[in-house]
Amino acid sequence: MAVRGRIGLRMCTFPAACIGDRKGTMRYLKSLAALALAAFAVMSLAAPANAQPARDLGFSYIYNKPENAIGIGVIYKWEGSPNYHAILPAGKRTDSYLGWQVAQGFYIGPGYCADPYYYANGRWHWYGVTVSNGKFRLATDIPGESWARNEVRDLRRC
Repeated sequence: MAVRGRIGLRMCTFPAACIGDRKGTMRYLKSLAALALAAFAVMSLAAPANAQPARDLGFSYIYNKPENAIGIGVIYKWEGSPNYHAILPAGKRTDSYLGWQVAQGFYIGPGYCADPYYYANGRWHWYGVTVSNGKFRLATDIPGESWARNEVRDLRRC
């Protein structure tokens, strides 16, 4: 687009630049930047076409009972995990304290034992084992429950 002005003929790359004032050019650039930012925000919210629903790992948490008085090692994803991914203090849950959507196990260090429990059908159930000096894999999908709720109780020296 060419505009004939006092200086002569000039080429305009921005429509506002043809006005001949800086305010018009800056207004145009600000509008363009705002539009680009809005488009980027909308595009970043869209899930990729091959995204899997988060439910694949299940929804689960581990609660380290306050009575335990010390932290336990917690495992986010079991496969290929080290002994634990984080320490969960007594009285905390992996979903609210660590922000995890899933917790697949826990670790008890040498010289300690603990009893794992899960919630189903309106009450807490003991897993039937006492964990000592090692990792324990927890249920992450309990039929009839939207979350697999797990607790570590009675952490003690053994």
